[in-house]
Amino acid sequence: MPNPSPTADPPAIEGLDVKVVFIYYFACITAITALSLSQICHWSLLSPLPYRWGLAVGVVVGAIAAYRNHTQVLAVALPQLSRLEAWLKDNGYQIAETNENLTIYRSPQSWRRGVIILETLGDRRRVYSRAVTIRQLQRDLAEGGL
Repeated sequence: MPNPSPTADPPAIEGLDVKVVFIYYFACITAITALSLSQICHWSLLSPLPYRWGLAVGVVVGAIAAYRNHTQVLAVALPQLSRLEAWLKDNGYQIAETNENLTIYRSPQSWRRGVIILETLGDRRRVYSRAVTIRQLQRDLAEGGL
């Protein structure tokens, strides 16, 4: 088996896959909806009604959550690094932890926006966060308004 070249990037950090996020939200919301509706509407848990509504709500919420909350990766080149740092500062992110080649940023609204992990790979960086945060970062970096 050939050895990988020393300049090859290491594999990306594994995050939450779309399927994992969907299943988590789907299962939780389906159960909560079915149990809540059975209590509110006085339906028996032996009848299919609370489960039908629970499945419908679970699918919708699971799809939305999977689209917004799965982990996404963005490669950032050295020329964009100053704009990335400005974006992090403008959005209230501060360094929470540092490691050999990883820096974790948190904001006061991390419960809503999630953390951002910056991986250093020589002259490039990889940014890991929720998909919604990465999409906003991509738009802002592409606009160049930072």
